[in-house]
Amino acid sequence: MNTPDILTPELINPLTYQSFKKLSEELVANNQTTGEEQTEERIAYTRLNQQRMKRVEKQFAINQDLLEALQQPRPEWHWVVLVESWCGDGAQQLPALAAIADAVPTIELTVILRDENPEWMDTCLTNGSRAIPKLICLNAETNERLFTWGPRPLAILEQVLQFKDQNPGATKEEIGTLVHTLYAKDRSQSLQQDLLRLAQSVINVEQKEEGFVA
Repeated sequence: MNTPDILTPELINPLTYQSFKKLSEELVANNQTTGEEQTEERIAYTRLNQQRMKRVEKQFAINQDLLEALQQPRPEWHWVVLVESWCGDGAQQLPALAAIADAVPTIELTVILRDENPEWMDTCLTNGSRAIPKLICLNAETNERLFTWGPRPLAILEQVLQFKDQNPGATKEEIGTLVHTLYAKDRSQSLQQDLLRLAQSVINVEQKEEGFVA
């Protein structure tokens, strides 16, 4: 376990999931995207991600093992999720994370934009890059960092890496198509398996430290 982080950065323009959705809708209506890089590609991704988020919301079903694990007695958690409206992986993960947090009263979810919060982003780089989405789980009272997750579920990441190894000449578009095909088939199950493992790894320690009885 990490020691309490008294230097947790300030959250710049924190959002709820609903306010992030509203922001994304407004951006699409104005032919814009989040961040300073207002390219046609990112604007198009923001528009496409509206449909992806709606599909995940419609199809999502919470894993009962995960729900039971998160409902165990423990300190309250604060989930901080770094994302951008143009991020395809974020559109596939954020609705599921929001649904999980909504089902568990002891989890508060806050969404922040990566490019507005570099001090947060730079604490959870992936191989030196600012890959998103990233979930940071904190003890809500102490700001102790309990775990981080992202940018992709392990099972999907492994399949993408295998595809790249077998197809070294694959284009960005081909890889993107594979990724979102995998997400569609997976229906947030791999994400939830990852979260179950992470949750179980810290909950027992938390219960002992805080004097909770399982």
